[in-house]
Amino acid sequence: MLCNKLLLRPSYSLSIWKASHVTVWCPIPKNHFFTGAATSRISAMNNPAFDIATDEEFRRVFLNIITSGSKDNTYKFALARFLIDYCRDNTQTHVEFSTIARYFLEYYWTQICKLKMKHAPQEKKKPMIVQIIEKEFPKPYYPQTFKEICKKEPEKISTCIKRIVKLCFHNVIWRFQRVRVSRATEIRLFFDYNIARVVHSNRKYVDLDYGINLNPKAIEFFRQHDAVLFKSVILEWAKFLENLNVGLPKLILKTEGKNLRRGSLDQYRRLLDPFFAQCFYCDERLQEGSKTHVEHVIPFDYIAEDDIWNLTLVCQKCNCEKLGALPPQRYIDKLIQRNEEFRTKIPKLEKSLASLELDFGKVVKNHYVNAKTQGYMTLNSFRCTRDMRSQGIK
Repeated sequence: MLCNKLLLRPSYSLSIWKASHVTVWCPIPKNHFFTGAATSRISAMNNPAFDIATDEEFRRVFLNIITSGSKDNTYKFALARFLIDYCRDNTQTHVEFSTIARYFLEYYWTQICKLKMKHAPQEKKKPMIVQIIEKEFPKPYYPQTFKEICKKEPEKISTCIKRIVKLCFHNVIWRFQRVRVSRATEIRLFFDYNIARVVHSNRKYVDLDYGINLNPKAIEFFRQHDAVLFKSVILEWAKFLENLNVGLPKLILKTEGKNLRRGSLDQYRRLLDPFFAQCFYCDERLQEGSKTHVEHVIPFDYIAEDDIWNLTLVCQKCNCEKLGALPPQRYIDKLIQRNEEFRTKIPKLEKSLASLELDFGKVVKNHYVNAKTQGYMTLNSFRCTRDMRSQGIK
């Protein structure tokens, strides 16, 4: 069984530390006695388990943490990823919770504000970190990367970090290193921390002023096995999110949270130019040069690729108005009709449609419905078309 090798080493036994109302399971040396008055805090220093783990034990416990046990939210995955990301570039063993919160914010801000990924089946059951971020960043669309939003909205970022520390770490910190042997047991192999108060065995309060102490050997382990561990965490995180984000394209890539890079759209403009002289949305005649844009009908942040079946030529006004929103339903019907009509005239379009299922119209509509379900805003109409109608222009 997992962890048996660690727990059954001859010189160590699983004991219980008790101090006032605190109970913490941790492997400690036999014949090790604690002296001094009981306090409401347990020191996170000099954890004997830090000295005895091997790479194989690190690996077994870590994979047990991310693959086994019940998970009500994705905090464990975020904490696992933090350990990998932090250890990649740092050797400092003591980490403040504000530092961990910033890593968490980057992971979740990108998934929530940029990519519209769902983290709960119902609005009222959203994890606290989602509620915190959405309160500070309520707009339906943010074109910025996380680094850019940090520069633009430093006060909101600071508020989020403080609230994440206060509201999101009490459970995940002490639950993270609980693994199942004969029963759920906490083995502090990767980091140690202080407990401030225990209400009962399933409700504990972490000392948020202290932070965590990383095991130096764990830092070496994470650095040595960085790539494999990172992919394992992202895969398990994506599997958890899969049922909440049905049909979402590039789920693993989006879970990783990397900025989705667009390729150059110039080649698509050259392919579409000979066939389309009017804006796809307002039907105004397109102008030469930079005022004609290549546009993703279903937003790029959702579809996550440049495929000509989803690309159109539009005027600058319509493109700037639409940004990351969805167009009205009638433009999806228009897109399907255009693809059907021109698929034999534009070879790359034929190839692009062939990559979809035979009923490509159904696939396009499904993408549109799924994007709406994910929370992408839908425009009722375009301003320039409203202006034209008010002037009696059809």
